[in-house]
Formats: sequence, C-alpha cells, structure tokens
Amino acid sequence: MAIKVTQGMVVFRHWDTADGLSEIVREFSNLNDLYAQCLQKNDALLVDRIIIDGLDDDGAPRTVTLVFQSVTIAPGDES
Repeated sequence: MAIKVTQGMVVFRHWDTADGLSEIVREFSNLNDLYAQCLQKNDALLVDRIIIDGLDDDGAPRTVTLVFQSVTIAPGDES
C-alpha cells in the first residue's frame, strides 16, 4: 500500500484584547492550500502548528505535528 495523506489542519493563534488568546483551525487538502494558508498576510493570525494525518505503507494511521514559533518584528523594533 502507498503512503497517503488523509487530511491536514493548520492551527493559528489569534490574540484579541477582548477575548484573549484563541486558536483557529483551518483544514487543507493539498500542498497549495497549505502554502496559501501559511503565507497569507494576516497580522492577527500566527501559524502555531500543522497537523498531517495519513496512512503509512502498511496502511496504519499516522499523525505528524509540526510546531512553530513565529513572530513579526516591526521596522525599528530592536527588542
């Protein structure tokens, strides 16, 4: 059996002064969808992790989670 991706999710972190820290989950079905979600210009959303579910070459379920730390540094910010 061939290795197969069955689904994927990008988990974003979002900070709102009224609601605090929350997570927003968006699914992707192919690499172009994944790239589009990760490369969007949305200062309010930071990629926290990418979760890929699939099947290994024996047909057994596998999950890979990629965890990130991301930050935007504004021009002139030297912290």
